[in-house]
Amino acid sequence: MGKSLTCIKRIIISAVFLLTVNMLTAQYSTSVVIKNPSNNEIVDYTVEIPVEKLSLPLGNYVAFDSTAVPVELVKDVCGNTKLIFPVSHLNGLEERDFLIIRGDAYEYPKRTYAELSHKIGGKFVQHGADKKNRMEYVGGYSWVKPNYLRVPDGFTDHAYYIKYEGPGWESDKVAFRFYLDWRNGIDVFGKKTPQIVLPAVGIDGYDNYHNMSDWGMDNMKVGSSLGIGSIAVWNGTKAIRVEKTDSVVCYIPTDGKVRSQVMTHYYGWDANGVKCNLTSLISIDAGSRVSHMELLVDKDLDNIATGIIKDKNAEFIQSGKDAEWSYIATFGKQSLNNDMMGLAVFYRTNQLKEITQDEKNHVVVLKPENGMVDYYFMPTWELDWEPVVTKSDFQRCIDEVMNRLNSEVNYEFR
Repeated sequence: MGKSLTCIKRIIISAVFLLTVNMLTAQYSTSVVIKNPSNNEIVDYTVEIPVEKLSLPLGNYVAFDSTAVPVELVKDVCGNTKLIFPVSHLNGLEERDFLIIRGDAYEYPKRTYAELSHKIGGKFVQHGADKKNRMEYVGGYSWVKPNYLRVPDGFTDHAYYIKYEGPGWESDKVAFRFYLDWRNGIDVFGKKTPQIVLPAVGIDGYDNYHNMSDWGMDNMKVGSSLGIGSIAVWNGTKAIRVEKTDSVVCYIPTDGKVRSQVMTHYYGWDANGVKCNLTSLISIDAGSRVSHMELLVDKDLDNIATGIIKDKNAEFIQSGKDAEWSYIATFGKQSLNNDMMGLAVFYRTNQLKEITQDEKNHVVVLKPENGMVDYYFMPTWELDWEPVVTKSDFQRCIDEVMNRLNSEVNYEFR
């Protein structure tokens, strides 16, 4: 009789335990079904869900189907919070069911990175008119990574203060930087490895990244052009980058395994005679060559511009305008290393004002909606660790991005 009671007690305890686990799982989990609406396979997709559509308490979560992948919280340029997680692949028309539960994906590798680093231990010296009144930082021997900088007043290019002259961001496919001075041009680092490389770039010899190394190189010359995806305003004949401002603050809001971001506030931007405040947010996702630029301006501008540097060795390519998203692109032997390189900018068709050009750039002029505009930009390189050598290779990369933008993956809760 005693053994029977003990056995019954164990059964009751086990049942209570399982019931408790199920209740906790129900309380701290959500089932999400992801569906690819197109016939095309999608590789390395980042799911994005507004947090207000979820009812999960604060904590660490993973998304689980057959394996656990990290769940991260990020914000857009307007401050809206979103939950994101990576999906390795989706076949055409495939549905996959993910359970978002408490946990940590420790074994998942870090596939994106962003930083903003500068020197310490020295001081700024103001040179005379013979050096264009340029500021230069001298005597510094160490680097710090605060991931935040209010750009010093009077700051100029080639000050030897900020590591590779501005913030950097990368995925396992490509790396970028932009000049955090009056130039505000976006540049590209080609990568010959999927590993994170930016922490080691620009600390030895300051600008040795212009030379080929084991990881890759700065493979693009920006100069006074738009490079790829730089922010500008169109004055009717020329694209003018964000050159004149009262002050600039830049920081890294997100440095995750799945997404990394760079946020910049341009206060008092002189946008072709219109004084305004501009906020930019650049995001890059794991497995992607594409950067997403979100812009928010507090004045009524209808001539925000971006584009691609012109090169006599590159063919200009342009999509039709019969889809939600369109693009301009160039392809040819236009890298600094004289290799085949592709450059593309993707824009919302309904925000397009005109496609034009000036002496140095192919230009897309966009009209914001409620002060907002966004676009994507993508480089390819024949020496990438996943090389893009021919025009047809490049076109496949473009088509893959266009498929994602024009056939957005759906989600629903179950």
